[in-house]
Amino acid sequence: MALTECDDVRVRREQALTACCLAVAAETDAGLESVRRAAMLMDCLGVLRAAHLSGRVVQLGMREFRRGLHGPLAQLLPPPGDVDDRFGGLRLLDDAGLVRDALEDLCREHLVPQAALDRHWSWARVRAEQEERRLYEVMRRLEPEEYRQARALLAECPAGPLRTLRKRWDRLWMRFDFFEAVSDWPWCQLEGWWYPCPKCRWPMRVVETGQEVEVRCEAHRARGVHYRLSLERGGHGVAPILLGTGRASEPVVGLPASVDHLALSRPVWRYGVLPTLLEIELRDRLKGQAHVQVEMWPGEPRPDEYDLRITVAVPGRPNRTWRVDAKDWASADALAKALLEREPTRYALYIVLPDHQAHEVAYLNTRLTGRRTKVLTLTRLVEQVKRAARETR
Repeated sequence: MALTECDDVRVRREQALTACCLAVAAETDAGLESVRRAAMLMDCLGVLRAAHLSGRVVQLGMREFRRGLHGPLAQLLPPPGDVDDRFGGLRLLDDAGLVRDALEDLCREHLVPQAALDRHWSWARVRAEQEERRLYEVMRRLEPEEYRQARALLAECPAGPLRTLRKRWDRLWMRFDFFEAVSDWPWCQLEGWWYPCPKCRWPMRVVETGQEVEVRCEAHRARGVHYRLSLERGGHGVAPILLGTGRASEPVVGLPASVDHLALSRPVWRYGVLPTLLEIELRDRLKGQAHVQVEMWPGEPRPDEYDLRITVAVPGRPNRTWRVDAKDWASADALAKALLEREPTRYALYIVLPDHQAHEVAYLNTRLTGRRTKVLTLTRLVEQVKRAARETR
């Protein structure tokens, strides 16, 4: 298949993915009038049909379309041809019929057209891409020391009482206006309280299914950060008690979901806080390793060019250096596009992913062939550095 044909297949599959994402958003919006929901679903079905060059889904009816949204998307998307099938096994709804937490990130990473967002989604979601770009510009304007301070604060203070946040962010507070009131986020509130994730300190999502109430971190649920509401009540004016149901469910205490409790916006959390936590974890796993030096956010040649510089200095051997950029994206396709849009670096660059994305490494390395860029998981990089540090003459 020619390159232009491959590109055409990718575009049509992403158009179909967009249509499916918007359809799921409409299908699960309890506040949407039935007439408008039906019109939106028809629009999405029309886009889906247009994305197919063959007649495979021309006869697909609304009932089959809605049923297909609950299963792997392979049955709805155009055939992948010679293009790697990155979305065929994707499910947009979980087993309970609820929207997966990553849906919003998927749509933003694949640049759902603003016209579609404006028509089908809330204004908060339309702002997401703009917010991410604004964060990037604000960070680039900071002096190297301010940049390092801001990155550390992203991990340490992404949410909390206003007074605490202002004190910790100090002179950066007026320049870093990405905080929003938790009181405006109904999705994280349980009887007027919110709960910070023990891993990332950002508000956890509250999901009610029948008589069950689950409180979970969208980013760290797979690592065991999820809870259920206890039958034991805390009393008047006391936050409901949560019982940990995962291996990483440390005790958490609810905070008032009031206007003076703030949290970083979702795009800043997704593309600022989570990568920073990944960088800190990498640093900590190499701490104390003989012959290994780790410099966080080195600031050269630009503060945002890469996140860590790791140097192995074994006596009698040439030094070895890793320049590392941590990424935590929901979509490997969108990440590949973003990396390909960058100016090629003069040095070897290592892109580090969370361990749970190990299955995406080979695909990304293939897409980045010809660039001085290597993709690997956090654990693989730690092993590589430690192995180099143990080598002797």
